[in-house]
Amino acid sequence: MRKFLLVLWGLLACAFDATAVNIAVVAPKMGHDALFGNQIIDGAQIAVDAINQDGGVLGEKINLIVVDDRCDDNFAVSSAQMMSLNSSESEKINLIIGPYCNNAFTQISDVYAKAKISRIVTTPLAAGEYYSAADGMFKIGGLASDEADAVFKLYGKQFAGKNLAVVYDKFLPKTTETANKLQNLFTENNLQNRIVIYESADFNEDYEKLAKEILLNSGTVFVSGTVENIAKITQNLQQQKADVEIIVNENTATPFFFREMGNFVDGVYFLKAEDFKDSPYFTEDLVKLRLMGKEPRGLGVYGYAAVKLWKQLVEKAGSFDFAKINALKNANGFDLPWGNVDFVKGNASKNPGYDAFRLVNGEYTQLN
Repeated sequence: MRKFLLVLWGLLACAFDATAVNIAVVAPKMGHDALFGNQIIDGAQIAVDAINQDGGVLGEKINLIVVDDRCDDNFAVSSAQMMSLNSSESEKINLIIGPYCNNAFTQISDVYAKAKISRIVTTPLAAGEYYSAADGMFKIGGLASDEADAVFKLYGKQFAGKNLAVVYDKFLPKTTETANKLQNLFTENNLQNRIVIYESADFNEDYEKLAKEILLNSGTVFVSGTVENIAKITQNLQQQKADVEIIVNENTATPFFFREMGNFVDGVYFLKAEDFKDSPYFTEDLVKLRLMGKEPRGLGVYGYAAVKLWKQLVEKAGSFDFAKINALKNANGFDLPWGNVDFVKGNASKNPGYDAFRLVNGEYTQLN
């Protein structure tokens, strides 16, 4: 850990620009989640470049610092503590975007709030995290359980009349909340006989047994949990029933998942965060970015949106002052790629949704 802190301090010291305002993206550049971390980083960099080209924020240029926390709790907390120590004007961090992974959410939130560093969270959160109210924090990724609405919508369009199995991990609050909300949605729509819930830990990693039990009643399965468990469960399901219909979250679609799945990945349905390429609220920005030869990829839209939101917050506050920006946690009229957004206790009034895709012969096909 000491070695990591020294390396981190060196990276940060090299990254500071005394002539610019510093913001940092905390996201993985290594490991299973690096694909998505790098997309968010790239999106934030695109926004920074565009804003700087247009004159900056309140006349100040932005300097983007990238901190690779590897989605590791210890790294994330240590990174937060180290950045909170930077108090000089040239080294002070004005904004944190992230982290992408939120396993140490409360501890990190406290560190940034005490250090008076604003923070924008771009990823979906469990309810306890979403409704927390640390000073300086704005949340634009919504609730993790919003995914249940997307699954229910996909079920109605693609699988109506069939039985849906839902597999979740009780040790992950996000997956538990999503499973509970799905069950409620089916019950509210008089479809309670069409859904069966399975807790993966009940099967003690006997994925073959779990797959057999699921397939006794269901041919359509929504699987959530860790990437490793989802891959194993999906493999066992398809080994026993080649035409089983499987739904997973985009966050599963890591290089590790594809390596583990091999040919079993073909035909899987993926719920992906909206990219907003067809959103009228994002058209003007996209035109400008394409003229620059740039465009956010995947989750890059959310990194881009976070930087653009911070610019609006600073301009509305008329200052980089933490207290003045924090006072906007209950404020109206912010433009994001998915529409005009108000904030209530730091939570966006409108959150992104999901698009559904199916992987066929190695290509993603979007479902209408």
